[in-house]
Amino acid sequence: MEIKALNSDNVSTYDGQLDPDVAESIGREFYRGIAAVDEADDLKGAMIWEYKNLDEDAATGSEIYLIKHGSKKILKDMLSEYGVQAKEYEVSSSYFELVDLPGEAVEALKENGFDVTQGTGRDIELTVEDLKPISVLKKKVASNVVALEDLMELQFMQGVTTCIFNGKKGMVEDLEYIDKSWFDETTSACVITDGRISGMLLVHRLSSGTLMPVLLNAIGPDSRMDLVNLMVFTARRALNKYPLENRILIRRHNVAVAALAKKLFGTRQAPQVFRGIKGKES
Repeated sequence: MEIKALNSDNVSTYDGQLDPDVAESIGREFYRGIAAVDEADDLKGAMIWEYKNLDEDAATGSEIYLIKHGSKKILKDMLSEYGVQAKEYEVSSSYFELVDLPGEAVEALKENGFDVTQGTGRDIELTVEDLKPISVLKKKVASNVVALEDLMELQFMQGVTTCIFNGKKGMVEDLEYIDKSWFDETTSACVITDGRISGMLLVHRLSSGTLMPVLLNAIGPDSRMDLVNLMVFTARRALNKYPLENRILIRRHNVAVAALAKKLFGTRQAPQVFRGIKGKES
């Protein structure tokens, strides 16, 4: 059994064996992955994670997004390799939130030092049809709200810089490294004030076709209304472009997003998950 690094050159070798919505991030700035393979290079296990705060002054953390294993021993071997790599980056805490985790995997993780619990997950699933109430919050969207596809690359980069300067990256840890084309340019939107971007709602279309909002931010005296305009614009664009049954994933990754999701979508239930933490939370 060999454990090797996953990278943008070899990850496609395992298409159909890894969650495509997670595997697509291999090659991004802070994402890493490993694969356990046999002599024939058949996949027997894999892990994919993202380093947090790697470019920041805060303590470095890591979130594991995928654990696939063929046996408890394979998982323990992968966790050992993960630990070596995490130590290299001075990771002080590791975290995961996974829906499907067999008993032997839980045992291996606990033996590796993870505190594993079960509870309600942070992800809620919607469909494009659920955006209809948002699309009618206003009769007319402000004229300074434009689709990402109508912006020049330089304008987009300036908007990203503004978000980062104000400490707003949403869920996109590597925002400054991502090309404009990574986002769904039809449904993603920006607010232009005095020739500069003062608000952004960025949506990514995952490999499965699921839409996932990853950043919502606005600055300035009209920020509250700008946020409403952005949401209405994006909702209308999504309703025009995608089938009503097209999935949307909302990740309630902080208190503000959780509050907004509750206000917009009520008590929509999230699935039960296994949650694990190892080390000090940053």
